[in-house]
Amino acid sequence: MKFDIRGLAVTTDSDRAIAAINRFTQSAVSLTPGMPEITAAARIDPDCAMVQIYAAALHALSQSKIEAQNGIAYLDRARMHLAELNDRERTFIDAVAAGCEGDFDRAVGFYEQIIDRWPRDILAAKIAEFHCFETGDAERQLRIMEKMGPANVDSPHAQAMLAFALELNGHRERAEEVSLAALRQDPQCMWAQHCLAHVYGQQARIQEGIAMLEKFAPDWPRFGQYIRSHNWFHLAMLYLAQLDFARVLDAYQGHIWGFQPGEVVEHTDAILLLWYLELAGGDAGGRWREIAPHIRALTHEQVFPFLTTIYLYALERAGESAEVNRAMAQVEDYAERQTGRAAHVWKDIGVLQAQGSIAFARGDYDRAAAMLGPTLSDIACGGGSDEQRAVFAQSYFLSLARAGRKDAARQALRDYLEDRPPNPLHRRWLAEIGG
Repeated sequence: MKFDIRGLAVTTDSDRAIAAINRFTQSAVSLTPGMPEITAAARIDPDCAMVQIYAAALHALSQSKIEAQNGIAYLDRARMHLAELNDRERTFIDAVAAGCEGDFDRAVGFYEQIIDRWPRDILAAKIAEFHCFETGDAERQLRIMEKMGPANVDSPHAQAMLAFALELNGHRERAEEVSLAALRQDPQCMWAQHCLAHVYGQQARIQEGIAMLEKFAPDWPRFGQYIRSHNWFHLAMLYLAQLDFARVLDAYQGHIWGFQPGEVVEHTDAILLLWYLELAGGDAGGRWREIAPHIRALTHEQVFPFLTTIYLYALERAGESAEVNRAMAQVEDYAERQTGRAAHVWKDIGVLQAQGSIAFARGDYDRAAAMLGPTLSDIACGGGSDEQRAVFAQSYFLSLARAGRKDAARQALRDYLEDRPPNPLHRRWLAEIGG
């Protein structure tokens, strides 16, 4: 028995295994390169169950059903030692197994059990955070982070996770306060910077957000490609609020697309930025066709509705309507076979969200409005963050406007803007809708 960097007991006598566990944990929570190294460690130390579990967790985080299934073999090796393991390790196996099976809600339940008993397990909280993104369960995310936060005041990354959960629940002033405290601990805490980007974007504090992110950007190359690209996505969204299309496209080409085009996280940032660009009146040109070959196969997986929808939208904008129709038929069949909460998520929200987004891409604005409208009140359950899901609300009020339903469009736009101060993008929409 040894102890990892968080003081948690691990069933192993191998210092090498503990070092691999610590590297994986540090990389995962600090968003620095190195997480994939756990698969090599799993080959070198097959008898350390926790190394096998973490290797499986890497696959569970892939956002691909096929890739997630590759994690099962690692869990099988971990289970060979089940009788020797402590309760935390056994629960971790159950949590990662649920993630590999695509049952993210059940996975989060196991991670919450871990945090209840071992609140220092920051990695369990980090994986739970990601699965909450896939389920859209921000309230549960905050509950977990509020349990984890006080036990990890030594970690700016843990505090940033708490801050982000606060932001997703609308507690933006508190989220900003906690993020800034994390940055005082570590000025390069990428997740705290990311949380502030959300706060400034949601509060339409455009100039302040741009100044903050541009100040931090020179340090981003030392971090993993995912968070580098994602924070550039947020910076590009602030440029977009100013209708600065040139800087948006510079960010897209220079920092967001083309680095790891096989990775789902890169697809998400690229697709959403192009979609938002076009909603703002910009021109994506042939960029949709550049993305299409990298997402075509994944469009036929049903991981969570948000991801499926943006894939379908991107393929439709790339002109691959026949492929979209085949994939949409699979989504509808999958939704019909779901039960319990998954039936609501897929049948009541996911199918309509996807159909409405496809209709918007095809210029069928009446159908787009009819499909998207009923989903907006509970669209979070299909996954994505607040800033990511806003693409559906924007598509909805522009669908209403382009279908000639200007009064309804003006009301939908007012609902979307709430009390945020106007910026050039908002004024553009108001001009189009006649608000």
